[in-house]
Amino acid sequence: MGGERGKKVCVVYFSFTGKSKAVAEEIGRRLKAEIMSVEPRIKLPYLGWLFLSFIPELGFPIRNLEIPCNLIVLCFPKWTFNCPPITSLIKAGKLRGKKVFVVIVYGGWDEKRYGKYYIKKIEKSGGRIAGFRLVKRKEIEEIIKNDEFFREIEVALNIDPA
Repeated sequence: MGGERGKKVCVVYFSFTGKSKAVAEEIGRRLKAEIMSVEPRIKLPYLGWLFLSFIPELGFPIRNLEIPCNLIVLCFPKWTFNCPPITSLIKAGKLRGKKVFVVIVYGGWDEKRYGKYYIKKIEKSGGRIAGFRLVKRKEIEEIIKNDEFFREIEVALNIDPA
C-alpha cells in the first residue's frame, strides 16, 4: 500500500544487438509496464553507431515518441562515450518531470562514468532519477531471473508489487 501501482509505468529502451531489448522486455513483463522502443529515423550498421558513439553529446534523429507515463525505466547500451538515440530522447525533453530508473547494459569499460554522465544529462533536462543499475551483458540471463533486480526497480519507483 502507498505505492504507485495505479500510475502507469513505461519501459523505454534503445537496443542495437537485442541485449538491452531483452532486459527491457523482461522488466516490462514483470512490472506490467508499457514497453516503448526509441527508433532512429535511419538504420545504421554497427560500425556507423560505433563511430557516432565516440562523439559526446551527439544526438541522432529519432522517430517521435510520446511517453504517456510519469514513471520510466530507461534501458540502453553503454557504447564508447555516447548513445546517440538516447541522447536525442533526453535533449528533446521527453523525460522532463518524469521519475526515471536507468538501466545500462554494458560489456566493456568505464561503465560507471558513463552512467554518471547520463544521470547528470537526465537531471539537467528536468528528469528525476529514482535509481540506476548497471547490467553486464554476460550476466543478463542471471539478472532477469533475479526477483531482487525487479524489486529494486519497484522500490525506487515506489510501485506496489503486482
